[in-house]
Amino acid sequence: MQKQEEIEQSLFKAFHALMVYWLGEEVWAKRREAYLEKIRAHEASIDWSKPIEPQLFEPKENDIDWYILASELAWDYPHSDANYSTRRLYPYIMAIGRYAEQLRAAPNVQGVASKMLANKSSPENQLFELLTAAFYLKNGFEVQFIPENSIAWPDGSKKSPDLLVKKQFEMFVECKRAAKQTQYSQSEESAWRKIWQRLSTHMLTTTPWRVANITFHSELETVEADEVIQAYDSAVRNNQRVDLQALSISVRTMDSQSIHRHYDDYSVRPNCPQQELLVFGDVDYNEKRSIATVARRAIKPGEEDDVLNFFIDRIACCVAAQWRCGHTNSMEKRSRHFKGLVNDAMSQIPPIKPGVIHIWYETREGIDVEFLRREKHLENLSGFDASRTTVLGVFIHGVNYYPTETDYQWAETVQDFARVPDLDKMFRSKLMLSAEDTPSANGTTHWAQDLASKQQK
Repeated sequence: MQKQEEIEQSLFKAFHALMVYWLGEEVWAKRREAYLEKIRAHEASIDWSKPIEPQLFEPKENDIDWYILASELAWDYPHSDANYSTRRLYPYIMAIGRYAEQLRAAPNVQGVASKMLANKSSPENQLFELLTAAFYLKNGFEVQFIPENSIAWPDGSKKSPDLLVKKQFEMFVECKRAAKQTQYSQSEESAWRKIWQRLSTHMLTTTPWRVANITFHSELETVEADEVIQAYDSAVRNNQRVDLQALSISVRTMDSQSIHRHYDDYSVRPNCPQQELLVFGDVDYNEKRSIATVARRAIKPGEEDDVLNFFIDRIACCVAAQWRCGHTNSMEKRSRHFKGLVNDAMSQIPPIKPGVIHIWYETREGIDVEFLRREKHLENLSGFDASRTTVLGVFIHGVNYYPTETDYQWAETVQDFARVPDLDKMFRSKLMLSAEDTPSANGTTHWAQDLASKQQK
């Protein structure tokens, strides 16, 4: 175990060193301090008489400054963490850190690094280019990055893919990073936050130590918080599930004695897997969950200037909810397929060499949505006409993250749509995030495995 920790630490350090090398130590020192000051200012405004979770500093995704800082905090500041965010980043950090020296030496990489570190649009696009380059290095290819719009096409236009890779033959590679959430999903979660703010306040005031399980049958933007509160009160009063046209809800009581006993012995970071385990009895990243915790006493271990290091030492009360939406529009719009991305990617592959496309997305919308998305991919991509291109195939990488109370795991499923048989055989491993000892399974998806695991419980 100690050897594995040493390996992980070295990969984090390598990623951090690579980013700081490209950015410059003085520039990073200024950006680092500015980010830390932003966190400190936010944390200074926390009102501990109110639920802590909505008040915590939440690192924004697509912020390269946070990603660099997270790679530093992981080993140098053990009390400082934002669990759900960092556990999503760690697999990327290690996969890129494993090939940091080769990436630093790759031709034309500075253009990708400069665009990523400018942090003005979507640096995760460039991170995915680095991750894809590391993937090809792992599989024994030589890799060079291609400057934007540097290849003249037969029609006189100038476009270019992301990479040129070599291994007995040369091949173009185009990388497409799908948005982590659709606009619909973002608006749905925004609607839930408004409902939860009202519902959690009501629950804490009237019936603390309860967990609500809610299934919305209508789109969330059409549901009023008062309707949810009334359904909640009815479920509590009658001690049974309530089914309405807009939603169904059931309520259970937490084991508050066990929670208090845990806090007697340990302090717990709010908004982390340990608190989720105490409240729900398990940790499930396939479910959408919210917790509202009022602390009786909080501590801040570490140095005075440390950030992201609040722990609840004694708990006053807590409420929670798990929610999902099964409305047809919700399921349809959250299960977006990537035919459009594939089409855009194909338009970047010049007709002078064979090419391969890699698409990356996160399976964060739940098991049912991923089964539906898989059907859409089979329907829309299996018969996709690529005959007028030199693209050999498309690899769609879906990934999910599984933070636990003591560690974290990840899962990656690769769906390939190829014009030639056994195209994937050119890779020793099709998994971008894998190391040599990463276990893998054929003929299934990680969401199918998640469903089977749920059914066994």
